[in-house]
Amino acid sequence: MLDAMTRAEIWLQDTLGMPLGIDDLASHLGYSPSQVRRQFGHHFGSSPGVYRDRRRLERAAVLLALGTKNIAQIGMACGYQNHSAFSRAFQRLYGKTPRSYRRAVRQTLNRGQLSSQMTLSIEQKSSHYAVMRRLYEAPHILWQPGNPGMHTQDLKGLDRRYGDAALSIALPDLLSRHISACNEAGSSQRMDIGLCLAPQNEATGLPLPVPYRRIYIATQPYAIIRLQNISQLDAAVHCLVRHLLSHPVPFHISGKAPWVLWLEDCLELRIPLGH
Repeated sequence: MLDAMTRAEIWLQDTLGMPLGIDDLASHLGYSPSQVRRQFGHHFGSSPGVYRDRRRLERAAVLLALGTKNIAQIGMACGYQNHSAFSRAFQRLYGKTPRSYRRAVRQTLNRGQLSSQMTLSIEQKSSHYAVMRRLYEAPHILWQPGNPGMHTQDLKGLDRRYGDAALSIALPDLLSRHISACNEAGSSQRMDIGLCLAPQNEATGLPLPVPYRRIYIATQPYAIIRLQNISQLDAAVHCLVRHLLSHPVPFHISGKAPWVLWLEDCLELRIPLGH
């Protein structure tokens, strides 16, 4: 049942802006609503609805702090059709109105030193597929990704299909943790770990082990910083965020999960942007 609840959690993440409920989730999984409520609560400590609302507000906090959309647009993008309902829910969780939260977090982000060794670029990347599995780890355990055995666990025998793939992780909670918007201290950190395929490799018809899923990533712009090792990740996120806030570009942070790819000569942090 854990694999099913992992799929449930990913479905909730991917449908934050849609007016879908427990019946839709149960139908997606092939279980009854009561089964989903019971098992989801056992694995994640809350009902699917409460969990979704918290994730919606975390996404809203990221867009308020790092994006350029106005408050009403952010509320709608995060599944709130009513501006007042969004403001009330946000203030209950964070103790500030969306407007005052945006102002306070941006003041905080503008403090501190930037690494002079990091250079940001805005690049358009072609659509491609990734083969990933979802993990849940404590926030302080970003344990040595980049080890091929960890990225391809359970994919043994399929390595020939992935000769041009890049080891990769996606971190759905990286930006919300960067602005301290994850409301539950010590809560688990979600991580997708696996392989980014080259654009010409769709991996169609490939039977994947149960923990893995195939993800389509559309063509989109990214804010990119290249690193020498994973220990530079937090500094790179800070540098990238500060740069985007102080140097207007015709894009905004979309709120989608940042990626780290292990390339031949460096690591590449990619934060998805929207038009």
